[in-house]
Amino acid sequence: MTNNRLNIGIFTCHIDNDYATEVCKGAEYAAKELDCNLIVFPGMFLNASFYDPANQLYDYQYNSIFYYAHPECLDALIISVGAISSLLSEKDMNSFLSHFDGIPILTLEEKLPGYPCIRTDNSRGMRDAIEHLIKEHKRKHICFVAGKDDNTDSNLRLKIYREVLSENGLSVEDRMIIHGDFAEYCQEETAQLLDANPDADAIVFANDRMAIGGYAELKARGIRIGETMSVIGFDDSPSSVNMDPPLTTVNINSCELGFRAVYAAVRLAQTGNMKSETLDSRLINRLSCCCHLCTESDLIDAGRHLLDLDIPDIIDILDGRLFGEIADSFFASKVMSAYNRILIDIVSVIKSDIDTEYPQNKIIDELKCILESDLTDFYSVQKTAYMFRELASIFSSCKLSAAKSLQFNRLNTTITNTISLFISNQLYNTIYENKMMGWSSIYITRDTLTYGEDLGKTYTSILHKLQGLNYEGAYIYTYDDPVRITDTGSWIVPKSVFLQAFFNPNNCQVLFGESRRVPSVEIFDNEYTYYDKRFTSVIVPIFTNEDHHGVFICNTDVAHFSSIYSTSLQLGAALKYMSLLREQNITQEQLRMSLNEIHEKNELLNHLSTSDELTGIYNRRGFMERVEYYINIPSNCGMKAILLFADMDSLKVVNDKFGHKDGDFALKNIANILSQSFGPHDVIGRIGGDEFVCFAFIDDSDYVTEVQRKIKDFSAELNATCGKPYFIEMSVGVTEFVCDGEQTIEDLLSQADTALYSNKRYKRMSILK
Repeated sequence: MTNNRLNIGIFTCHIDNDYATEVCKGAEYAAKELDCNLIVFPGMFLNASFYDPANQLYDYQYNSIFYYAHPECLDALIISVGAISSLLSEKDMNSFLSHFDGIPILTLEEKLPGYPCIRTDNSRGMRDAIEHLIKEHKRKHICFVAGKDDNTDSNLRLKIYREVLSENGLSVEDRMIIHGDFAEYCQEETAQLLDANPDADAIVFANDRMAIGGYAELKARGIRIGETMSVIGFDDSPSSVNMDPPLTTVNINSCELGFRAVYAAVRLAQTGNMKSETLDSRLINRLSCCCHLCTESDLIDAGRHLLDLDIPDIIDILDGRLFGEIADSFFASKVMSAYNRILIDIVSVIKSDIDTEYPQNKIIDELKCILESDLTDFYSVQKTAYMFRELASIFSSCKLSAAKSLQFNRLNTTITNTISLFISNQLYNTIYENKMMGWSSIYITRDTLTYGEDLGKTYTSILHKLQGLNYEGAYIYTYDDPVRITDTGSWIVPKSVFLQAFFNPNNCQVLFGESRRVPSVEIFDNEYTYYDKRFTSVIVPIFTNEDHHGVFICNTDVAHFSSIYSTSLQLGAALKYMSLLREQNITQEQLRMSLNEIHEKNELLNHLSTSDELTGIYNRRGFMERVEYYINIPSNCGMKAILLFADMDSLKVVNDKFGHKDGDFALKNIANILSQSFGPHDVIGRIGGDEFVCFAFIDDSDYVTEVQRKIKDFSAELNATCGKPYFIEMSVGVTEFVCDGEQTIEDLLSQADTALYSNKRYKRMSILK
């Protein structure tokens, strides 16, 4: 229960489906009358992917939303069994229903043991339709376009077709039957049927959608529908009266079914009991079966005329003829009451003995009020146009004077023009609205690409777009990570989900952190939802291919259901992109850390390969590479430089007399003395056991003298303080040169080495103190 109102859930098939839309229209009308909330769960055929994997590869994703139905959020549940489970066995269907224990359930279309049911007796209308072809139109070769051969509804209609033909002495051969897929794309199947039955004089389609494809093939062959070929559909879908010619069909009370289901569900929630009901289906004669528009003779017994009756009696007869197809519907009295005001004005003028003008302005104003009201949700503008067409046929067959006939024809022309203009404007507005909704949905993806890394801006932009799509409220729930569900749509709903962003009349917000977490049983009613009146909600999955990202819940009315799927698909693309961005950022961070680690290791390896392990200065390789680079680059051409060769005095004596540890101590200090004597940018290396080399650019003629002085002073200081019983000293040789790109490091070392040996003459005779 939400906002102190009952929550009635309804499982139905894809809401782009005409039948599902009609059921939801009736359900919403009843919910408004009863002031209860309606929550629509539009799935697909359960197990559809097993039967048609190519065309329904990811349709199972839609069925995931069924499992959000829970006793804590629903007071009663209506399940359109025929719409979602015609591919399931009774055992599998009972297994499916077991997921919703604790919720009072009633079924539509099919009776299941243990559950109350509201259904339509489809056999009555189908039987009447085929008998009508045989008895009224004398058709002898009647073909049948069925749905899929494993569809329960299709098989029932096919069974009746076989029975009625057999009962009337007509044979049924396999070539007279072909299977389609309950969609309008069956032109090819109709072609095959006509090729196999060149003498066919009637075709019965198992639903109206397939008749659309049949019409296309018949017209392509030049066959005149309603003259040489009778055509009958099934469902009385909104499109049936728009077809040319209008389609004779069977009304299965789908809108009435939804209406009564909600009333029954409320009784079930309040009392725990309700009685099952069965509604009648009804044949609706239009022009496609070879019937003609109604005339006066169709309404009155021989010898009497319609206009001889009193006005109330005429209206009653006209109501029976013009509105007979909706006579048992919940909206019949409102529709007839509205149109009767117009009919009374028309009949009053026709019956008048004096020359009276029609109150044309009043009639047109009343007609416009009807066309602009919600009555057209149940009795469409197209049906209104057909109704006035029938009315004109009736009155044109009456014996009117020439003046009254002309007067009525002028009124009828004005009525027709008014309806045509309304349809034209309605079509334009629908196209414009769909265009705007289409762009708004597309902008969701565009803005995600723009702001993808800024979640706040991305979700704020998405909310802005959703607010332009006729939603009174919208809620985007996601999971920690995209999940995978089975290809039946069956899964275990997580205990909690994240409310990423939402808007309603009271608030509009993007959430972050743990404040987003909402228990799954509270997705329709939590601290962020707001309902000051009853609502109709639709829940759909957000997915891309096999990745299930979350759910989208919107509050809207049935009239605006058309934008929901495109919105959810755009949200799926947006969330997929955001998920990829997160993965990319994680990958890039991991890559950056790996590159840093590699760089650090390379630096370490490079240092190890070019430095002397004992002293820390360059080793032979490092020194050679660095000095070779300096003396050969063009920018250093012409610069003066020195190479100093140093050799520790008597290293072997130290090693032999005092040990290698003292020898290492001496070598380290030689390196330190040289490092202190040269500048930070000069190159110092140990290229042999006791051999050291230094390189430096010079711009001062006294530089060499200064370096040698420093070496002498630092050496003296070391020997005075180190406490060793031996002197740590070195002999040095220096060569000066100008960089010209032609020297080799080997030549320079040779020159420095020669100078070194000249200096060796001055070393101590003994290093011992």
